Amino acid sequence: MERVKMWLCVCLFLSAMVTLSWGHIREMDPRWRDSCPQIYLSEFKSYAPIGNETSGVFAKKATIHTIEDCIADCCDDKMCNIIFMHNTECFQISCYTNEACIPLYRPEAIFTTMVLVSPLPPADSWEEVVNVPQEDDNYPVSDIMDVAESNYIYTSGHHTCEDGVLIDCPLHESCVTVAKHSRNGLCHCDQGYNRNASGVCVLMDKWKKGPETRMFVGKKLPFTESSSEPNKMFSEGELGGKTDVAIVEVSSVRPLKQLVVSAISKEVRLPENAVTLSAYTVPAEQPGEHYNYEWTLVSQPEGGNSGTMNDQNGGTLKLSNLIEGLYTFKVSVSSPGAYGETLANVTVLPPKRINQIPLAIISPSSQTVKLPNTGAVLDGSTSRDDDSIIGWHWELQQGPLGYQPHLVDTPTLQLDNLVMPGNYTFKLTVEDSDHATNFTTANITVLKVTDYPPEANAGQDIIVYLPKNNLTLNGNLSTDDRLIASWEWTKSPSDQNKAVDMQNTRTPYLQLSNLEKGIYTFVLKVTDSSGQSSSAEVHVFVKPPTNTPPVADAGQDLAVALPQTSVLLNGSHSSDDNKIVAWLWQQNSAINSSQTNVTDLTKGDYEFQLTVTDDSGNKASDVVRVTVTQNKNARPKANGGGDQTVVLPVSVVVLNGSQSSDDLGIVRWQWTREGSSLALGKVVGQTDTSPVLMLTDVVPGRYVFRLHVSDDQGLGDEDTVSIIVKPDPHLLHLVELTLNIEGSMLTQSQQESLEAKLALLLRDEAAIHIQETRVEERTRHAVIVFYVDQKGGKTVLSGPAVVKRLKEKLKQDSGLLELSVANIQTAVCQNNCSGHGVCDQASRQCLCEAFWMQDLISKYLRDGDSNCGLYKY
Repeated sequence: MERVKMWLCVCLFLSAMVTLSWGHIREMDPRWRDSCPQIYLSEFKSYAPIGNETSGVFAKKATIHTIEDCIADCCDDKMCNIIFMHNTECFQISCYTNEACIPLYRPEAIFTTMVLVSPLPPADSWEEVVNVPQEDDNYPVSDIMDVAESNYIYTSGHHTCEDGVLIDCPLHESCVTVAKHSRNGLCHCDQGYNRNASGVCVLMDKWKKGPETRMFVGKKLPFTESSSEPNKMFSEGELGGKTDVAIVEVSSVRPLKQLVVSAISKEVRLPENAVTLSAYTVPAEQPGEHYNYEWTLVSQPEGGNSGTMNDQNGGTLKLSNLIEGLYTFKVSVSSPGAYGETLANVTVLPPKRINQIPLAIISPSSQTVKLPNTGAVLDGSTSRDDDSIIGWHWELQQGPLGYQPHLVDTPTLQLDNLVMPGNYTFKLTVEDSDHATNFTTANITVLKVTDYPPEANAGQDIIVYLPKNNLTLNGNLSTDDRLIASWEWTKSPSDQNKAVDMQNTRTPYLQLSNLEKGIYTFVLKVTDSSGQSSSAEVHVFVKPPTNTPPVADAGQDLAVALPQTSVLLNGSHSSDDNKIVAWLWQQNSAINSSQTNVTDLTKGDYEFQLTVTDDSGNKASDVVRVTVTQNKNARPKANGGGDQTVVLPVSVVVLNGSQSSDDLGIVRWQWTREGSSLALGKVVGQTDTSPVLMLTDVVPGRYVFRLHVSDDQGLGDEDTVSIIVKPDPHLLHLVELTLNIEGSMLTQSQQESLEAKLALLLRDEAAIHIQETRVEERTRHAVIVFYVDQKGGKTVLSGPAVVKRLKEKLKQDSGLLELSVANIQTAVCQNNCSGHGVCDQASRQCLCEAFWMQDLISKYLRDGDSNCGLYKY
């Protein structure tokens, strides 16, 4: 059966291939096999799959518009078996069987090109499916065309099916398996029926020609009588022992005449549930000719089994008891030698709704607006209908003369120009989806409210007592039913000659100053937005002072003797008939308190003045004198600030002796370096004769200074101070970089740029720490002293390692730092001289031990470092 299946596929393919006189097959580029090994290297022009829509699953590739891209995309898709092009649209098909996808010539213009890409297993290529040995290539092409045409009628309408499932095949067809042990097959016409040009199995008649048998292997057989079972596939045994031959028996028949059948679809609305469908044919039934009609139900709505069909075999079908939904009917018209069919629909619509007129509603239906308010809102959105409201229309039915509103047809009407008192009536008309209308009205009453004049309020009468001669009058208690537009303060006509300064006369708050003894009358006039005004008066009584000035008492004169240097001044005995509110002590600076402490007095006379002020502004003053004498001169006390410890590098060391004291005053300071002190270190300026000594250029070690202080009577005292200077903890890490630029020419930006470039050269997250920038005394070149650490200060690089790395970098490119470098060396010489000498800090040369000498080759021809590497005999 596998062999029969293969020969069936071959026959189907050959039946399509023999149509070369109609279509066109073009050879493809063999290079397609590189990317698509199973492809059949031919393009089939005007061909389509033999199984039509039952060939497989169709997929349209909307983004692909060329056959090359369509083939390439199919090659990459395991589910794609063949492609065909319709104009520039790409279709890919996943075939149900290889037989269903055999190319068949289709003269219709819609088909363009078809390509076989990859077959279904077990075939490895399309050649295995379609290629068989050819014994004789000399058979007439016209015979093959006849067979292909017959086979087209035989196969073009086939549906795939499963054996035993009756509903898989249409009427008058049954499922024929493609292999002995397979349930898959194709639908074939039953005995006595043949497939017409429309792909429908129709009853055969006497006009058919006798059959002829042909073999699709290039070998022509003699014509035989037709079997009573046309379209039968014979097995190998049925051929009388002949091998490798499959016989397809095809009947050559006269083509059926095509009837054009039309039926007009109908539409009916419940409660009417009956309708008729009529079929019309072209050509119409001729005298002596009879057409057979057959109406069949194709589809119906759910629950539509209650419908009734009458006259199913007549030209007019009567339907009744229909329910809401869509019915589809097929009518087939046939006669001996002619056939046609068509579809017609019956649409049953639901009962038409009985429309209810809409209900127009305006909220609120009545409202009152009081001027100066001029706005109102009418809401018609709550209007109702049994379906929907599609339109709102507002009209003014009644209003004051001259009122012309602009009304917008929206559900909600917003009015903002109701400036005229009177009654307004607005009409709302609503329209529903069936164009039924209804209306309602709403009333708005606009009232003109009485505008009362304002009430001026200038405030209460006020009494002031000199020397106070200024105050503020407050008119903000004036009122109006709407809005006060302006204020105006004036003097009464009877007070025009009284002296007073008036400010802010156009505001609610009048400021008065320079009042004199007497009675003042001030008038406040307020005006509202309607121009109405009102006035009010207020009186100010200016009285003479009611109390006497205070009495200041600074206390008795005081005398103190050194070493006491402070006194307490007490003015609390000052008095007033009412209340003292302020005290002021004056000498060199003001002190606001009834008592004050005066400190740091020296020998001499002092005078302090106390000024007191009462709550009326009256003032009084008193003076107290303080005499400071010296009964006995006390020796001064020297204090050099105590011992201290500093760690290099430091730019200056400060010794502070300002805490030294004397009962009268220290007049002389003298700092002296002790003999046990280090001699290095410079005293800044004349600071050795001042309270604070400043020392620079210090070196590690101990410094000792003695401070001597003296008063103006010759008595003195001394104190000794020790300073321990510890060496720089990074001394062995310091590197001196000497630049070929004068120190006075080096700018801060150049130094910062140099610091960044050094960090880049050293890499490994190196951080540069510049300790000092100085000038080399001999050459005046700039010298930068720095050290390098890594990992946030956790690791400090040794000075020699930094020098070595920088020398290597600069040897490769001396311009890396932009500034020219004269020398790079450690701050202190760290050359061990090969263990046989010591390094001179100034010359950086090794002073070798006895019997040892410098290796001149190493010094001048190699790394240039001095050493003591050669032994002298």
